[in-house]
Amino acid sequence: MTDRPLVLVTGATGAQGGSVARHLLRSGRWAVRAVTRDPRSAAAAALTALGADVVACDLTDPPQVHRSVAGVDAAFLVTDYWSLKEREYEVARRTADAVLAAGAGTLVHSSLPEAHRRSGGALALPHHDGKARLEAELRASGSPVVTVHLSTYYENWPACRLRRQEDGTFAFTLPHGDTPLPAVSVADLGPLVAAVLDAGPALHGDVVKAVGDLLPPAAYAAALTRSLGVPVAYRDVPYETYRKLPLPHARAVADMLEFTRRYPDVTTADVARARALHPGLRTFESWADSAQDRFAHLLR
Repeated sequence: MTDRPLVLVTGATGAQGGSVARHLLRSGRWAVRAVTRDPRSAAAAALTALGADVVACDLTDPPQVHRSVAGVDAAFLVTDYWSLKEREYEVARRTADAVLAAGAGTLVHSSLPEAHRRSGGALALPHHDGKARLEAELRASGSPVVTVHLSTYYENWPACRLRRQEDGTFAFTLPHGDTPLPAVSVADLGPLVAAVLDAGPALHGDVVKAVGDLLPPAAYAAALTRSLGVPVAYRDVPYETYRKLPLPHARAVADMLEFTRRYPDVTTADVARARALHPGLRTFESWADSAQDRFAHLLR
């Protein structure tokens, strides 16, 4: 038993949930019940070592969900569309209802902007729309919910898209023109969620944009050039061209980037607000300076 508030974290062995669980545990101010489908994984063992109560729970199983939420004071809810597909909304709805019925004072819901209606069905972003539906319903109900919209992870882009060119320089290709692209280190989500939990009712019903930088792609390339000490260029390609490239998830990535290009909804004020909640929020360049190991294989 502990007198620290108990926070349920779903997806605790994934990128978002892991960031939240680790930060809350390391702060020493919260107890964490970490929900995972595989409590025997290395990631689960690492959370146990930090002091988490790691609980085996498949969110598609209602009895398991109800057992896992017992006695929680708050929760961080993230669901993975790619594993749940068309069941994502139903599973997230049921989990949110269980958390709130258990008496949680704050539910932090990781969501994304609605895309189908905005694009007239032109862009296929189902991983946005189920989350956005639940977000709208929870806000309309007046539940003690704070929504967090995450931007593109620094860790995934453009670090994973850099390619060495024949002349020894580097480049990445994206269909985004010169429209600013919001991005953030997923490692900064934990401190940001902690600040949201601290704020409590003051933020209920609000949307917090998790964004650490808002730059056009060419400026990200310039930041990488400075950080890595090698020339990095941005190559813009048309949306339709990128969708047909022989790259993993090229169609989905193209649609996501086309959505942020056509319907930008993150502003410099959102960056300032996120930094006010988490003053240590890193810019892309400061993240790149601290993440040289991610680029070492390219620079050999």
